[in-house]
Amino acid sequence: MPFTPFLPFKPESPEREAARFVESFTAWLGQHGVNIIVILLGALVIRLFAGWLIRRGFHSMMASGETLRSVTTLVGTRKVADERERQMAQARRKQRADTISQVLRHIVSATIVILAFVMILAEIGINIAPIIAGLGVAGVAAGVGAQTLVKDIVAGVMILFEDLIGVGDVVDLEYASGTVENINLRVTQVRGIDGVLWTVRNGEIIRIGNKSRGFASALVVVDIAAGADDDAVREALSVVCDSLPNDPDYGKHVLEAPVISGILSSDGARYQRRIGVKVAPGTQWDVEQEVRRRVREEFRARGIEMALPRFQEAQR
Repeated sequence: MPFTPFLPFKPESPEREAARFVESFTAWLGQHGVNIIVILLGALVIRLFAGWLIRRGFHSMMASGETLRSVTTLVGTRKVADERERQMAQARRKQRADTISQVLRHIVSATIVILAFVMILAEIGINIAPIIAGLGVAGVAAGVGAQTLVKDIVAGVMILFEDLIGVGDVVDLEYASGTVENINLRVTQVRGIDGVLWTVRNGEIIRIGNKSRGFASALVVVDIAAGADDDAVREALSVVCDSLPNDPDYGKHVLEAPVISGILSSDGARYQRRIGVKVAPGTQWDVEQEVRRRVREEFRARGIEMALPRFQEAQR
């Protein structure tokens, strides 16, 4: 058998390898590349359309709800709010619509991106079953670890969607009382009367007392000396109550005629009467101060004595 010398393998030339790679890549692009491009363009178009649809839908819904409330207000006994109050209400509705629609747009966008990513992996030829299983396990783990965050976000969405509170409202959240300065999906910030800024998680808000919605009551309790003539007292309080709705500065806040109560309590040194005024929300404190000032001046003009503080009585 003749000897055959060993001939080493001769590799292809770089030009041939490059041509083979370009040929295979071109064939792959022709088979899968077009599908990937279609998936990306479709995801982009769907994302933009969904965002526009959500934003438009929420703004239309808020506008429709406000139209219904305006008709109810005009038919009822309440006065129509002034231009400033309408602008504040409109800004609050816009804030709610923008916040809620932004959350939904983020959720929809994330869903579309994940679906497009999975479809592209499948188009490339990667087995997506383990990936889907891993995403499911990761989602469950994230949900368990972020229960508090999810609770706060869900509560924030409901608070904004139902318009329970808004920026500028005076509220009592059990944990904090004051004026709402900021509200988002996770927390609500309230500025107390002493200047402290309280931050309350939305998931911890169990009850809400809103002092800036519908109407408010200005309540003034008058301490009157026990020896005062009650008929004169009643006449003086009637003068105050009759003049308040006609005042150019405070009359616009009064929704109904003031009401004078009967004798609330009585002892050897004093008795009490109360003036109640139904006013626009947020104006009750100014109206209370004005009523007290007018009662004081009217009593002084008629010679009616107010009751002395109890600590002075104890010293006498």
